[in-house]
Amino acid sequence: MLTIDFHAHILPGCDHGSRDLKTSLQQVHLAKDAGVDVICATSHFYAHQESVDDFLQRRNSAFETLRGKLGADDPRIRLGAEVLAFAGIERMPGVEKLCLAGTDLILIEMPFIDWDEAVIESVLELSEKPDLRVVLAHIDRYKPADVDQLLGEGLMAQLNVEKLSGLLLMREMKGWLEQERVFAFGSDIHGCDTGYRDWLRAKKYRTKYWDEVMEKTNRLLG
Repeated sequence: MLTIDFHAHILPGCDHGSRDLKTSLQQVHLAKDAGVDVICATSHFYAHQESVDDFLQRRNSAFETLRGKLGADDPRIRLGAEVLAFAGIERMPGVEKLCLAGTDLILIEMPFIDWDEAVIESVLELSEKPDLRVVLAHIDRYKPADVDQLLGEGLMAQLNVEKLSGLLLMREMKGWLEQERVFAFGSDIHGCDTGYRDWLRAKKYRTKYWDEVMEKTNRLLG
């Protein structure tokens, strides 16, 4: 079974996750030391800033810069995006191109302000498209009641390891894990300050759930 980091910002200069190639290589090596086999490079996509095609061109260029410096035993990189939700996202041309490469999975970041009903409806309509499946990014950052509303509609969820790395586990986190609502873990790494410290702690303290979630992620990625 592969160890998969489903949510990471490691492409050089593609967003605020890594400012340059040196930082990206440090991130990859930290992931390798933490036992990560696959890193999903989910750079931020904001529809109000650029088109899907412009984003993909930038992302692919950043990846080529990084790929040329990777070794054979470094973690494998799969390209995706962390897509900020907005009202009408289900009608955005090319939205399916933002899925994780080789899958029909699209990582959706909800707004950090109170969720507008129109945004919720758009995300639900997006999830009903036959050619993609929605995974909610870092559900640990939102109001639990809002998360429960979307999970109740069948959407999948990703948790950041930061909230799993302590000795105590918040009631909501435990509930989502016990109810098998979580399909992936992510480092959500930006820069190198904390590295994969939280990843290793979460793996140590959450052994009850770790392999179970990783198995789900492996099945999702095929």
